[in-house]
Amino acid sequence: MTGPAGGPSPRPMEAPASAAQAVVERLIAQVAGALTTSALYPPSHPAVGAALTQLRDGVVAACDERRQDALTLLRLDDEIVVDGRPLRTGALYLQPFVRALRRSDVARLTLARDLDPEECRDLVDALAAGRRPGSTAHVVVGQVEIASPGSAPGEPPPRGAGRGGGGGGISSQHVELARDVFARIRHEGVTGLDPVEELVWGLADAVARSTQAVLPTVPLKSHDEYTFVHSVNVSLLVLAQARGYGLDGPLLHAIGVAALLHDVGKLRVPLDVLNKAGKLSGNEWTTMASHAELGAWELGALANSAPLSILVAFEHHLRYDGEPNYPAVRVARAPTLASQLTAIADVYDAICTVRPYRRALSQAAALDVLRGRAGTFHDPYLVGQFCQLVTTG
Repeated sequence: MTGPAGGPSPRPMEAPASAAQAVVERLIAQVAGALTTSALYPPSHPAVGAALTQLRDGVVAACDERRQDALTLLRLDDEIVVDGRPLRTGALYLQPFVRALRRSDVARLTLARDLDPEECRDLVDALAAGRRPGSTAHVVVGQVEIASPGSAPGEPPPRGAGRGGGGGGISSQHVELARDVFARIRHEGVTGLDPVEELVWGLADAVARSTQAVLPTVPLKSHDEYTFVHSVNVSLLVLAQARGYGLDGPLLHAIGVAALLHDVGKLRVPLDVLNKAGKLSGNEWTTMASHAELGAWELGALANSAPLSILVAFEHHLRYDGEPNYPAVRVARAPTLASQLTAIADVYDAICTVRPYRRALSQAAALDVLRGRAGTFHDPYLVGQFCQLVTTG
């Protein structure tokens, strides 16, 4: 979305709650009510049983209204997010529910339609006691692990990663929000960018709060979500680069959005092509290479798409020296700064992240590739600054 000066406009006022949102709000009120009731009465009290029954009925009603078998609630700091959108309500029950999730270290809660009485009671008991609930067949509790580039899943990040080798970085809630947004894009296409705009405000805040110059990136959890993981990592790396050049505010946000959406065209590439281990055939390569144009077309079809996002989606594989690459352009030209920052982060993360067909390579290997491409594919100055950023902070 663009404002009068060409930058992103302020976030719009929320529309009145839809029926789907109303039923979700009612469900959250029922969870909060069950927690309050369980704190007031012993487990055998009829009021506790009634509250648990209302909670189960609320899950069914929410799933029926949305025509889904399950509902996922995300905790993003002090907000609850559903379908990539924060739940905007001043209701008194919301903050107690948020506090219960935070106290129990729950960032993602999925409730399935067939939730049974025992699962419901165990969930409420755990949240009321400040314990993390266990996942069951109809209750899934999520938290995302954060790892440094090149770390295998389950391994600790290498010592010395980032400034001081300390921890910190983006919260798992931001990662979960991105996961849901990209899953919707893959199945429905790009139907709106408000969730992405909101997400990048959070990513930019996380970069600003981090004690590291470059945030830890996100490990691959399944082959089918590589594009999601890669896009979040690239956005984080681009935001860190742009902040290093003194960019902030709406311009920083616009660059972060563009970086997050740079590979949106890949969400329309068949997974068997995207994840193929061997060499791509001629037709497969043509399909893969089309993702830049396809992403630009998809974004351009939206009335509120920022021109910078369209440009970066199209340009991020163009070479710095103007020599041919893809997509083909009529007149050789250097890509914009946002596209060049994205291209550097793109190459770096593609090498450092586990791919569906190979293990992650080291940070040193990724930097060697970037240095070898400086002056041809990438601006040498930008490459040098990036290398400094990720090695010394």
